Amino acid sequence: MKLLLLVRFFVTTTTVQAQSLLNATARYPQLSSFNELLSTFPDLAAGLLTNISTSPSRQTILVPSNDAFDNYQQQNGASVSSLSSSDVGNILNYHTLQGALSSSDIQQPNGLVSETALRDSTYATRENATDAGDSLPQVVYISSTETATGRKIKARQISALSSVDVRSGRGNEIELEQTPGNWSGGVFFVVNGFLTLPVNQTDTMTSANLTSFVRGLVRTDVADGTNAARGLTCVCPSNQAFEAISNNNGNLTDGFGSLLATLTRHGLTGSYYTTNFTDGDMIQSQNGYPILVTRRNGSIFLNDARLVGSNYIANSGSVHALDRIMGFLNTTTNETTPANAAIYSDPANIPTPPPTPSVETSSGGVIPTSNATGNQIVPSATETGGSGPAASGTGAAETGSTEGTSAASSSRDLCTWAAFVGTAFVMGILAL
Repeated sequence: MKLLLLVRFFVTTTTVQAQSLLNATARYPQLSSFNELLSTFPDLAAGLLTNISTSPSRQTILVPSNDAFDNYQQQNGASVSSLSSSDVGNILNYHTLQGALSSSDIQQPNGLVSETALRDSTYATRENATDAGDSLPQVVYISSTETATGRKIKARQISALSSVDVRSGRGNEIELEQTPGNWSGGVFFVVNGFLTLPVNQTDTMTSANLTSFVRGLVRTDVADGTNAARGLTCVCPSNQAFEAISNNNGNLTDGFGSLLATLTRHGLTGSYYTTNFTDGDMIQSQNGYPILVTRRNGSIFLNDARLVGSNYIANSGSVHALDRIMGFLNTTTNETTPANAAIYSDPANIPTPPPTPSVETSSGGVIPTSNATGNQIVPSATETGGSGPAASGTGAAETGSTEGTSAASSSRDLCTWAAFVGTAFVMGILAL
């Protein structure tokens, strides 16, 4: 009898491991729409329809439920199967995560950044000038804790356990059922919605309601350059943060230089997610200002600014929201001077960046190496006379290291100039 049970267990296990994703998901009536999609696009799903995946490594597939397909059609006025082959291919690739994730993997306390199979340059330009032309795949952020950030897409509660959310483009979130299924190429999880393909930086900021920062980029003529840059993270003060500065001093006037310097001070070279922000790390803004990372009581601080929204996935990296404009760090004392109305009222108060700032990159999570001469938030050549990315350009990563260095120097000069012109930046944003 024991031998018979052992044989029966072996046969069952072998059958589960040998079946294709199509056969594995066919056992779930609520996944019939996904199976129909795979059958409609057999060329795109070739690796998923066979018993042996085309990928040399195991994969995790996020499988949208029938409710997810219905909701997609209601929201977009067209079914997923009506999309072009290219669009469906990008969607399938974004729902394909690298590695076979377990239930414990998706419930890590600080979340998990997982690379996907999406590499289309419209949606994935995370590599920066130091990546030697290597294409980095797009990512998703998986978290098992409820947060107040991002925009949830909840069609139903699919698990009695704590919620596990997957964040994608524009900060949209869907829920993931925590019990995985097995197929020959790895595992799959059922999700109650479709991941949103990432968009550019300014559209991502707008979706996160960081519109004051976007208006600042437009006013200083750096919006197009920001969207063209590769491997970029923007840590944006909230609209309320800009309003607080403005309301504290009615005499603030429009200052192009100080506005640009402040925006650039909130740009980081590389794709930083909350998994990369390690307590005690010292990182560097694009115009050379030091930023100290502190984790305290479950919150993340960059100098004195607390993250109030995080991991909004953009095509070139990520966007985070801050509760205030980052203050100026003294690296000798590790004390921060707040960037409030008072400091901008007197140009002599505005510190300049260290001449040779040191950079320490975080070792956690998924991140390209940060450096001082990578992509910058810079205006077009018509504004500065420099060689920053033009409105129709393709970003500093494709213009060479010389232009990247020139952009960094230009940003530092503008930031130094801001210390002498003494004009503030907030009214320029709010007056648009």
